[in-house]
Amino acid sequence: IAAVFTQVAPICSGQTLDPLPTTSTNGVTGTWAPAMNNTATTTYTFTPNSILFPCASNQVLNVSVVNPTTPTFNAITPICFGTAAPTLPTTSTNGITGTWSPAFNNQVTTTYTFTANSGQCALPTNMTVTVLPMLTPLFNQVNPICPGDILNPLPTTSLNGIIGTWTPAL
Repeated sequence: IAAVFTQVAPICSGQTLDPLPTTSTNGVTGTWAPAMNNTATTTYTFTPNSILFPCASNQVLNVSVVNPTTPTFNAITPICFGTAAPTLPTTSTNGITGTWSPAFNNQVTTTYTFTANSGQCALPTNMTVTVLPMLTPLFNQVNPICPGDILNPLPTTSLNGIIGTWTPAL
């Protein structure tokens, strides 16, 4: 008699590996060796109970353990405080789908964690989105002028290095 077993689907390294059945699909009982290992592909040998099944032969079952993939993403360029939040992709550049947490915050630099959807052998991945502070341009006050006097052009670079334009026209 040959004990018959259903092949175990590959698992992700570290994932829970259910114990192998001690009774085959055709009713042969016995034990497995070596001990279960959820971190490396292992070939297990089933030894039938020799008292109950003296003519049954040993069987082997290979359980594949796959190393998890690290999801990869293109970096998000820094955003300005309060600007519209960029959409964090729900599919990595290497095809892993999942979700991000916490919820996006457009007011402070935050590190987000991507968790793969169930059934994918992938590690959590972090991405930091930098939020640049809101800056107020600083200028020296223009001295009062009399009507008709010449008003010098206003500076286009603030004292703190912000470049811009003025409206309305002088």
